[in-house]
Amino acid sequence: MNEIELLRTIGTIKHFKKDELIFLQYESGEEMYVVLKGTFGVYINSITGFPVRVAGIKQGSFFGEMAIIDGSPRSATVISEEDDSVAVVIAGTDTFKLLLKQAPTMASKMLNTLHSRALVTAKAVLDAGKTVPKLPTLLNAMEYKDAVSTLSDLTLLAETVRQMNDLLVADSGKEKAAVEPDTQDQDTMKLLPDGYVKYNVTDLKDNRDTFRVMDVVCPYCHKSLKAYVPVYGHLGSKNESLDGRVIYSNLNILFYTNTICPNCNYADTYMEYSKPRNAVLKPKYTGNQFENVEKFAGYERTLNRTLDEAILSYYLNIDCLKRTSGDPLRFANAWIRLYWLYSDQGSQDFAKHAAKQARYYYKRYSDHNSTTMSIDDKLRINAILGEMSVVLGELDQAIEFFTENTVIGKGSKSDLLKESVNRCKELKKLA
Repeated sequence: MNEIELLRTIGTIKHFKKDELIFLQYESGEEMYVVLKGTFGVYINSITGFPVRVAGIKQGSFFGEMAIIDGSPRSATVISEEDDSVAVVIAGTDTFKLLLKQAPTMASKMLNTLHSRALVTAKAVLDAGKTVPKLPTLLNAMEYKDAVSTLSDLTLLAETVRQMNDLLVADSGKEKAAVEPDTQDQDTMKLLPDGYVKYNVTDLKDNRDTFRVMDVVCPYCHKSLKAYVPVYGHLGSKNESLDGRVIYSNLNILFYTNTICPNCNYADTYMEYSKPRNAVLKPKYTGNQFENVEKFAGYERTLNRTLDEAILSYYLNIDCLKRTSGDPLRFANAWIRLYWLYSDQGSQDFAKHAAKQARYYYKRYSDHNSTTMSIDDKLRINAILGEMSVVLGELDQAIEFFTENTVIGKGSKSDLLKESVNRCKELKKLA
């Protein structure tokens, strides 16, 4: 029996339509997939939270194996990109062990893939000036021995990659809970800004097909709940702008990015749920202690959410972050979304305030993580910093950010490089 026949025997053959979601980033799972036909796109959340395609998996390759090897959440979202794409689903640890035992070529390929991933991650750790964990397994993991030894090597390699990824992001968690630079004395019980008047705008599209329900755990009260997660393959065509926003033709996902826990009113993006945190300050979300908002009843509703609910969710998200996180990127992404929403409504004063906050936190994140960011991430953040500077009327500062992109992006194939060059020319004419 050859390996293809073996796969068909021990696994389940599944057919997928174009744009069909296989699984979501951060979702739990116990299946891996071996591609027999078609292409499956791999998407990860970018630095601003929008998904970007990082790879295409074709016939003979596989994905989702980490969930079986070490039980970790999905590291990416995978979507079928062709009609009648076909994959064999290998479900559960026992079936996976059988695959390793009876398909040594496939097992060897997994070892090589994970070994290569570990080496790439190790280089990123070294480039960040940190010590790579000493792992002798890396030296001999590329050779298949037997099913037990191979599973042991795969598990150690997976643990190594996880450790190194934790090293790359560890610094962001060392800061104390942050408070915006110009609102340190603000009464945190006053959630919405002074002068806020309800917009009474609702997304009335029949959008149920664009969401998938995912079981998550509130990182604050640790109770289970359901989050509605956009299925990006169903959102239609998209248009990206220099300020980091991605606009989809079928849905304004800014209305739906956040999830509010119905048990404690903790608000965060669905990407950050199921990651337990320790609160820095005492919780104040269980009742309705905010003086200038209506009661939170119903605000966990997702489908057909109103603009006012979306805006409130971001301010509540920011207040929650003050108590649970010092990560400037998470603050920045909340404020930039408020800027986009206010800008859409022509509310210039609120938009400028949000732009100021977003620029502050993106700059803080960039300064702290300059050695570990990819070129694409640096280009993206500089473009956002440049656009926020334009909004604030600081054209000289904006030109500096876009000029820096022309230097660090030299030789890059990113569209942001060309856009930054053109934007720099435009601003110099205005300055």
